[in-house]
Amino acid sequence: MIILGCITKYSAHDIKPYVESIDRSGFNGKKVMMVYDVPQETIDYLKSKGWDLYGGQLEQHIILQRFRDIYKLLQSFEDDVIIWTDVKDVIFQKDPTEWIRNHMEKDIMVFSECIKLGDDPWATVNSGTTFPLEWEWTQHNISYCAGTIVGRTESLKDLFLEIYHWSKLTHNSDQLADQAAFNILIHLNHFKNTVQFVQQEEGFITQMGTVWIKQNEFKGKLTEPTPKVDYTDGNVFSNKDELFCLVHQYDRDPNLKKIIYDKYQ
Repeated sequence: MIILGCITKYSAHDIKPYVESIDRSGFNGKKVMMVYDVPQETIDYLKSKGWDLYGGQLEQHIILQRFRDIYKLLQSFEDDVIIWTDVKDVIFQKDPTEWIRNHMEKDIMVFSECIKLGDDPWATVNSGTTFPLEWEWTQHNISYCAGTIVGRTESLKDLFLEIYHWSKLTHNSDQLADQAAFNILIHLNHFKNTVQFVQQEEGFITQMGTVWIKQNEFKGKLTEPTPKVDYTDGNVFSNKDELFCLVHQYDRDPNLKKIIYDKYQ
């Protein structure tokens, strides 16, 4: 298995919870990072932690360009399982390898944000204005996060290429459309049969931005329970008292962010 991320301008301090948590989780697969315009100390830090680095020159917004460049990078990879994640706001609480081996049934796994797109005001603007034709039906679907995807190399490569092209052809150029494009593509006929839709309570990941940070705003609209947070050590659990493999968007809770940053120094 391969953990794959992409960063720009981040210091070693910015990515330390991500990098250190992966090491502490016991993950022993390959670790790959696409880097754009990062300090030398960040490069030295990642190399010291056993990461393979690939450099790029930013020509577009990183949120868009990363999908093009990862598509090109994956063309040189052997078939494997890729764990694609955002970097600055993700930690690994335990090695994801076993969970994936026990649960992966299709070539792409996508992970729920536990709310319908149409019930999220941000998504209503982002998706509704970028792809208004598709919004007629996507608004009724659960939102899945484009920043955390697991997939086999060939299938993920194709998905990323289409996210890139779709994101450049929107009705609202003021909105970055990767998330909107992703939530359309995973339901289209040529992808949907290869996509496994994974719920939070299955234990792989929690997307804290919706189920924790906005739990009061989204009260009555969330499709799954809020996670359990232990503020003594920063651990996050499902309602089955199972430690999530990954936690995403923890940094939107300032208290939890401090605990986690202190934990991984």
